[in-house]
Amino acid sequence: MSLGRLIAVVAGFLTMIVGAWVLFLWFFCRVTVGPNEALVVIAKSGKPLEPGQTIAEAGEQGIQRLTYGPGRYFFNPISYETQKCELITISAGDPSTWVEFYSTGGSDLAAPTFQGQWPEVGVVTSLAGKQWTGTSEIVDKGYQGKQREVLTPGTYRINPRAYKIDKVPAVIVPVGFVGVVTSQLGEMPGTEEISHTTLDAAGNPQAGRPTKVQKLAQPGQRGVLQNVLPPGIYYLNPYVHKVTTVQVGYNLIGSQLISQQMQQMLQNVSVRAKNAVQQQQQMQIDEDRGQAGNLSMVDGRMQTIEFPSKDGFTVDVEVTVVWGRQPTHAPELINRVGESEKIRDLIVALVRSICRNVGSEYISTDFIEGLKREQYQREVTETLKKVCAERKLEILIALINNIEVHARGSNSETADLKETIQRGFIANEQDLTRQKQRETAVVKADLQTAEASIAIAREQITADTRKRVAETQALARKKSEEIDAARDLDVAQIEREIAEIEAETARVLGRAEADVQRLKYQAEADGRRMLVEAFGSGTAYNLYTFAQNFKPDSIRLIFAGEGTFWTDMNKAQDLGAMELLREGAAPPGRP
Repeated sequence: MSLGRLIAVVAGFLTMIVGAWVLFLWFFCRVTVGPNEALVVIAKSGKPLEPGQTIAEAGEQGIQRLTYGPGRYFFNPISYETQKCELITISAGDPSTWVEFYSTGGSDLAAPTFQGQWPEVGVVTSLAGKQWTGTSEIVDKGYQGKQREVLTPGTYRINPRAYKIDKVPAVIVPVGFVGVVTSQLGEMPGTEEISHTTLDAAGNPQAGRPTKVQKLAQPGQRGVLQNVLPPGIYYLNPYVHKVTTVQVGYNLIGSQLISQQMQQMLQNVSVRAKNAVQQQQQMQIDEDRGQAGNLSMVDGRMQTIEFPSKDGFTVDVEVTVVWGRQPTHAPELINRVGESEKIRDLIVALVRSICRNVGSEYISTDFIEGLKREQYQREVTETLKKVCAERKLEILIALINNIEVHARGSNSETADLKETIQRGFIANEQDLTRQKQRETAVVKADLQTAEASIAIAREQITADTRKRVAETQALARKKSEEIDAARDLDVAQIEREIAEIEAETARVLGRAEADVQRLKYQAEADGRRMLVEAFGSGTAYNLYTFAQNFKPDSIRLIFAGEGTFWTDMNKAQDLGAMELLREGAAPPGRP
């Protein structure tokens, strides 16, 4: 066999082997995982698991902890076994479907109901890991049992052979509520003694018997935690923290709805503003009974409170209590009193006791008169506020809606009592009216007298005014004339002084002009004298003056020949003049 043929045979054999291997992988080893699936792998060979171990790690025999997401994978069916499972999806809810309803009947103190797709929390239970030796139901990481951490909304690839996921609703604290958290793990915080004010037989507050209650828990302790959850959505482990939704703000307890004015005041102080319009639409109440707005009516209506008055009559009162609680006080109320229904029952019991104890000090007519009724309501409210404040409850008002007074076993005396009191009030009012009428007549007579006195006083004032006006005008004219005379005198004096000044000025100016002329002439004379002295003689000065004033342009000389006066002296005239000057300047005695 030639070398080329041998190579071709070997290449063909290898191609067949590779093709067979590819076909084996594609048809027998290929595993396709869909977009919403996960793949669990079970190793048929490898290192044996430790005693008590149920989930294998890489290289160990058994169910592998690692899972595979969507995609294409190749596993040898001889060595591995595969199993597909769905991805774990924790829903985040659909806000467009969220609807919150407040119950119009039943207890309003509980949280409202919800409809729609709300968020979820995934509680994880580990099926593999070490055995938990603790006493709590929640285990730490790495142990078998319920894990402390939870899964928030999202999609997770989790091995169902290793973990079990339980979906539970998330904690929802609506507007107008707070979440009181109770920790179910940790050590107990201990107890403390407290005492609440009670009422004695006479209705007076007195210190109650101390009782032991559990303290509020701190972080890491078991019990009711001090901090509350504000409105919102919380992803908490229900096996670690239990949340009680507690309404805050003001509520009503009573058998009658209150007036529109009180309703408006309560609407201003209520914190339950959300869905107020929806509540008002749902609460179809008769017009004569008013409307509760966004405040709720408690399920168990307070029955009529009956007690004897001080004078032996039976008194029935109906009370509406407006009470509330602050968010910061909710944990203490839950810790000491309990759920909201127990709080309501506590308030009802306190109202009954206070109304009876305080009312037993009033006589029957006090409950019919308006002022006494107000005093009774004020005392009930103040006492109830003081007693409830120690229990972290706020009382806005205890409103007395209706009071009935009747003799025991009969209602006829009640009508007679009311009629007698009413007639007494009418008679008193009539006496007051007549008294006021008499007082009005006296005041009217005094008014008329005062009006006459006013008219007389007005005339007197008018006459005095005219007299004072005339006197003032005369005085003004006199003063004006005196001012005019003084003015004329001053003007004459000023004019005389001006004339004297002008005359003196003329004299000064005359003397000055004479002095100027005298000095001028003297200066001219002195000047001529100095010129004469400068020229040496008067003749010389005269010639100088003649020369200064001589104008040759006005003289014409005509030459008539030698030996005559009329000679051409166009040049000799100047020489002659100079000669004359020299002669005049020669000293005396010179020829």
